[in-house]
Amino acid sequence: MAKRRVRDIILGIIVGGIIGSALSYLLAGAFPQGPVKNFFFSALKIGFSTVKVNLGFFSFSFGLTLNITLLTIIFIFVAMYLLHKL
Repeated sequence: MAKRRVRDIILGIIVGGIIGSALSYLLAGAFPQGPVKNFFFSALKIGFSTVKVNLGFFSFSFGLTLNITLLTIIFIFVAMYLLHKL
């Protein structure tokens, strides 16, 4: 039972985040500039920029940034609610 609950939470975050972000980017073009657009469609960026590591024979870069909008948060909760009810 606990594995299903953790799986539903992770799935809800991923699916809700993808749908909310996609809808946010699509709808942002339809709204005129102003405070409403800034409130609903401005993304809060959380993370760190790219870090490059060069070891001479091997190099790699790593970075992680999350862009969270209000619609992303709303759709995460909607997806988690729907997965809980199913």
